[in-house]
Amino acid sequence: MNKNSIIITIKKELRSILRDRKTLITLLVFPILIPMMIFLYSYMYENQSQEETYNIAINYELNTTETSILKECNLKPKYYKTLKEMKKAYKQEKVSGYIDYNEDKNTYTIYTNEDSEEGMYVSNYVSAYLESYNNHLAKLYLTGEDIDVDKAYNNFEYKIKDLEGENFILEIIFSISFTYIIMSIVLTSTNMATSATAVEKENGTLETLLTFPVRSSELIIGKYLATVITGIIASLIGLILTIGSILIASEIFEMFKTITFSINITTIIIGIITCISASLFISGLSIAITSFAKTYKEAQSSSQVLSIITIIPMMISLIGIKISTIYYLIPIANYVQLLMDIFSKNFNYLNILIVLISSIIYVVIVIYYIIRQYKSEKVLFGE
Repeated sequence: MNKNSIIITIKKELRSILRDRKTLITLLVFPILIPMMIFLYSYMYENQSQEETYNIAINYELNTTETSILKECNLKPKYYKTLKEMKKAYKQEKVSGYIDYNEDKNTYTIYTNEDSEEGMYVSNYVSAYLESYNNHLAKLYLTGEDIDVDKAYNNFEYKIKDLEGENFILEIIFSISFTYIIMSIVLTSTNMATSATAVEKENGTLETLLTFPVRSSELIIGKYLATVITGIIASLIGLILTIGSILIASEIFEMFKTITFSINITTIIIGIITCISASLFISGLSIAITSFAKTYKEAQSSSQVLSIITIIPMMISLIGIKISTIYYLIPIANYVQLLMDIFSKNFNYLNILIVLISSIIYVVIVIYYIIRQYKSEKVLFGE
């Protein structure tokens, strides 16, 4: 086998990227969506998780304890002399509700629209405030009666123990991010493979190439390796952007303080190896699928199934289905899952070995298949 023929083919295919805007955009621009998604999702989640403080109107003087409890209950009190003034403030949307205190009857009446989301929150917060203040007064009364408050209130103790498991927020961020990485390999590889096979058939340049002193096996290996290189570049760009974005986001957003993830030399190396393995297999599969297509559109249609398979791990993680070891034998889906496992500190070396060993077997089978198929006139000329 002539190495020079393979190298020349690789150079030819890589130069074609500069003329193919779609492949170039997929290679360089598509991975940029990853940090955008990470920062956007983190921002949206953090804003939603922050409890809003609501203005509430009152017609009575507050003591220090009540002021403290209101603050803890996300309520900001505004004093008005009469019920009429409070109603007016509510209609003008200066407050989200109001509390009318009747000193003679010692009753509090809460006014708010519970049919609205805002009113529902206000009703719950005000109820929590009054319950807390009522308990405070009860403790003062018991203390004045020489009754042990701890014995009266603390009849038992309880505590919440967080069971170690998968963090849902991290699952979403990782599943989308690493799906995008493998998706970038799929899109880049299929575009490259389409250009290297179907487009050359459609333009009639493949027959011209075969008039040169190059064997079909050398030609296909060169096209395959060029596709692999673009896939690796796209995946590594995506991996770098993902890791960098997560590290930056962890410094900006409070939500990451409660999330455990693992980004170190070991996980990065394993992640790179996984991306290379994915590129080797997906590139070969892309060549195999597009080699039978006679036109660009036909090749693009036939390769869409690869994109669909890539989404499977993301859907599984969002639904929360528990996966078994055999899942790591499923091509393409296993790469996304392994990347998620590696950086979420939820992996074992057996699964890594399964993915890598199965990848080697799959790659050998695919390369053997495409070399054999490219000896067929039907594949070469679409006849």
